[in-house]
Amino acid sequence: MAGSDQSGNKVCSSCSSSLNSYKPSNSKRSGYSVEARVYHIIDASEIELRPIEIAKKLYAPHKPTSGQCSTIRVICLRLLQRGLIVQPYAGAYCNKITYGVRFVPLMLHNVRLHSNLCMEVKSDVIVEVVGGVSVRAIFGSERKKVSGVISCDAGMSRDACLFAINRWFELVEGKLGFCINDLVITTWELNKDHAGIRIDGIQCVTKRDLYGMIERTYQKEIDLVRKEWKVSTPMSLNKFEEAVAKGLSGMEKAQDIRDLRVEVRGVWEALKFNNSRMLELGRFVEAVSKSQLSMVERIVTLEKGLIVLSNSVGKLVEVIVGNQSDKSSVSRHDDTEGFEYVR
Repeated sequence: MAGSDQSGNKVCSSCSSSLNSYKPSNSKRSGYSVEARVYHIIDASEIELRPIEIAKKLYAPHKPTSGQCSTIRVICLRLLQRGLIVQPYAGAYCNKITYGVRFVPLMLHNVRLHSNLCMEVKSDVIVEVVGGVSVRAIFGSERKKVSGVISCDAGMSRDACLFAINRWFELVEGKLGFCINDLVITTWELNKDHAGIRIDGIQCVTKRDLYGMIERTYQKEIDLVRKEWKVSTPMSLNKFEEAVAKGLSGMEKAQDIRDLRVEVRGVWEALKFNNSRMLELGRFVEAVSKSQLSMVERIVTLEKGLIVLSNSVGKLVEVIVGNQSDKSSVSRHDDTEGFEYVR
């Protein structure tokens, strides 16, 4: 029986059971292997991680040794072979391809080359497929030419592409019995895949620049958009290596700078939002403080009024008490004989 992992890739039932066994409530508790803890670190991360980054998280707060980093690298390769994790690009691992992939590298694809021969050759086609890379050598008797197509649907890194071209040389030399010299690279493509997004309204956009490079963006799969650059200028193998080295590094740096700008812009927007909330909170605290101070002032004023009222009441009590004493004295004089009233 076959199942599917979180990235949508098909894995066997044993891998699925291993995947489920790697999901305890707390991966840092004792009793779990280093392999299980490494899987949990990768599974909990929202972006892809390199082995050195995994080692830093695993052995924190201590600094991992070179031997520990090598062990983590071996464990990652083992998890990758078992289908528990995926590799978006060389040297990085994640549980699934998400928006969190930081820098998707440029890859080579559809390299076409040919060489003219000065001898009769029998028509033949040699095809060799290794690791998803197809190396095709085509021998033409009519035009006395040998051509080749090196393709990989997922794309190849610079080293993988050069290795495939070297393998094409071996196939051709094994067939002809001698080495060819006038090799010409006719066309080659660069591509970059963006997972988790869709193009709404259109399926493909193609444009051509002033230097003959064709740029195309299209929906390759349901949730995968591919952007391709096709170079149609014939060049020698040395020029091809130089162009690939400069083109890949230059375009990758430009793309990395753009991605960093996007991330910095997102952080800046978050900071602006946080500052606005802090400003609102500060204003609210200031309003509450002013209200409390106003209440304190009112209480002080009320206390002063109460003191004045208390003094006034005291004086009024004294006056009333004095009047009562005067009336009592007058009533006593009324009982005395010979008292005269003055009107």
